[in-house]
Amino acid sequence: MKHRSTLLSGLILAMLTGCVADSGDSDPADRGTRTEIPVTVWYATDRARDDAASYGEAGYGAGRADIAFGVAEARLPPAHVTGRMEEPALASAGLPADRRWHVYLESALPLPRDTFTGELRAALEESDRKEILLYIHGFNTGFGRSVRRAAQIGHDLDHDGIAMVFAWPSAGTISSYLADLNNADWAAPHLAETLRLLTRDSGAERIDLIAHSMGSRLLIQALDELSRDRLATDPPLFGEVIFAAPDVDSAIFAAAVARLRPLVGRFTLYVSSNDIALAASRRLAGDHPRAGETGPGMVVIADLDTVDASAAGGDMFGHEYFGESAPVMNDIRLLLRDGAGAGERPRLERDFHLGRSYWRLLPPTAQEF
Repeated sequence: MKHRSTLLSGLILAMLTGCVADSGDSDPADRGTRTEIPVTVWYATDRARDDAASYGEAGYGAGRADIAFGVAEARLPPAHVTGRMEEPALASAGLPADRRWHVYLESALPLPRDTFTGELRAALEESDRKEILLYIHGFNTGFGRSVRRAAQIGHDLDHDGIAMVFAWPSAGTISSYLADLNNADWAAPHLAETLRLLTRDSGAERIDLIAHSMGSRLLIQALDELSRDRLATDPPLFGEVIFAAPDVDSAIFAAAVARLRPLVGRFTLYVSSNDIALAASRRLAGDHPRAGETGPGMVVIADLDTVDASAAGGDMFGHEYFGESAPVMNDIRLLLRDGAGAGERPRLERDFHLGRSYWRLLPPTAQEF
């Protein structure tokens, strides 16, 4: 991905002095000579400002607030590896990142809505591809980590447009699952408001969405809200919509995809048999299958490309493989950058479930380890 300076000018540039840099070309060999890899991440959030927020959260806590917008600067370490968000081993305990080795949140600058919209339009006009990639994070994710993940996947996908995150008020702790469920439902109208702003006012030629885990719950509700104002003959609002390890009831998810199809160019679902987090969620939900799981309840339906990423590896709990696996990153890159369908992506193999076809991601190659 080419890392461009945003067009923030005047006061905004002054406040971000030293945080925005043009990194030049994207030659992988050249990356090793850089001190850091800068990535700009635009954000919308309904988190409350909190001066007591822990290190790396840029002043955003877990409380609720009205929707607000801004722009953040993250930096990837010089030796960044595709399919990995380098962070401290005890990041969940608040251990500070070391910018020599870890993805690092440099700054987050809140902007008035009109300023945000104007600067976003200007940045899109300067970008190689006038496209927005919006990431909606899942459970147990603080503001800082959501921005860092958006920066990492934007870079790893060679995304030449705008990388953006919707940061809803997850408590950022494993013990707050039920609270996060409640906050996800509360935040869904704000995500819908954000999507309206992007589709109506940003000037983007295409908007793609990636929702992870519980973030898929928000996205479905937000798309439902947008669909109420649409006619069946209206063109799609979004290009690619990717659900990665969605923590949503499988039956509810399947019905939503069928219902929301007119809004979206293509739906893709990534599932895994190794997802310990979703197995726990299923037990909490009365043993009803989750949409991100494989097995008898796996969602394989019309108008949805289901990809079984079980062989791709990933994190210890098997839940963040979409961002922690080079094979998955490479597959998503072909989907978003090249518009390649499942049958055109070389690392996918067709299989069948209850008479319907889906896709298996092949194990990593030596180069992807």
